[in-house]
Amino acid sequence: MDVDGEAPPPVVANAGKSSTQSGGGAGGAGSIDFVHLQPMHLDQVNALLRLQFWPGIDVSDHLGYPDFTVVALYKRLVVGCALMTASGYVTYVAVRSGWRRAGIARFMVYQLLKSNPTRDVTLHVSANNPAMILYQSFGFKAEEFVLNFYDKYLPPESCECKNALLVRLRR
Repeated sequence: MDVDGEAPPPVVANAGKSSTQSGGGAGGAGSIDFVHLQPMHLDQVNALLRLQFWPGIDVSDHLGYPDFTVVALYKRLVVGCALMTASGYVTYVAVRSGWRRAGIARFMVYQLLKSNPTRDVTLHVSANNPAMILYQSFGFKAEEFVLNFYDKYLPPESCECKNALLVRLRR
């Protein structure tokens, strides 16, 4: 059973949500497919992450361990991605604006956790990011408050919170 009480697909695959259920899209019924990161997704994934986080992000190194990646697609549009290292560190979770609050991030995190069932999983999350509620729902616990964690990523004039929480899901 998944966190919503439904049996998840046996592999990263179609989640069966229509575009109206997913909160966006180009009109008409469709589904969101969840796949592993492939070279053809790289430009869109990097663009989404740069828009959501900071300039200069390049996740091409994640192509080397695709089992620890999830890309959410509506037709050929990347609407979300979640990436983790083989050692269990979640590097990014992002959902395109207009597609949020539809369970996409929840499903992607669930898939990442399934790909690494015996190791602890960690991540850093901005101290004021409401995604912390999502992570807590999976059992992540805050272990450390990291002052100025995002200083090296965000421009000095950024109004974004530069402090982070290191959170861990113990296995």
